[in-house]
Amino acid sequence: MMMEKAQEGQQAAAARVVHSQVRRIKQEDEKVKVHETYQHHVAEMRLVLRRDLGRQRSRSPLGRAARPGAISIGGDS
Repeated sequence: MMMEKAQEGQQAAAARVVHSQVRRIKQEDEKVKVHETYQHHVAEMRLVLRRDLGRQRSRSPLGRAARPGAISIGGDS
């Protein structure tokens, strides 16, 4: 019984000690996660901006007519 407690104590102490390379690897993993999250947000913003700009800019004459200040061609002046 005493042997088991001693082994558990040693294992707990060993679990708390973290090698510097392990710490460095964990930090690098965290940086990668942050970078991936940032890239995901940037990609979402690009999609939103592209969609909004696509709505504003139309190459069609009909699309331009819906905007204020458009010149109408016809006899309804």
